[in-house]
Amino acid sequence: MVNKIRELLSRKETQQFLRFCIVGGTCALIDAAIFYFVRLFAPYQVALISGYLISLCVNYLLTVYWTFKTESSVLNLVGIVGAHMFNLFVVRMGLMLLFVELLGLPDSIAYLPMAAISAVTNYLVIRTVVKYSKRKQNK
Repeated sequence: MVNKIRELLSRKETQQFLRFCIVGGTCALIDAAIFYFVRLFAPYQVALISGYLISLCVNYLLTVYWTFKTESSVLNLVGIVGAHMFNLFVVRMGLMLLFVELLGLPDSIAYLPMAAISAVTNYLVIRTVVKYSKRKQNK
């Protein structure tokens, strides 16, 4: 059992996923702190965008240089920022619209399941973008 755990943790994909979780967790805390602060003064939509854009800057640098250990490139930047914009405006805003406007949840509560769901979709999309940009760089 211990050997299987060591083997699993030594895999490149597992290490990337763990680093992604650390980066994601750190950025999620930044995002949440800004969201809950800004929503005291502005609508939840403004708070959602503000927190996400600030955490995106931190996320990009850590994702490229630490999580996937690749070099920054225009293709990489466009792909990652594009993936994050998809996540922000389609997934996150869509889920908040569903939870707050249609289901009537308070935005402070709706933020929690929205963040959890968007974290999973974000990982899958970013991983795909980074793999694609690496293939293009190696050609």
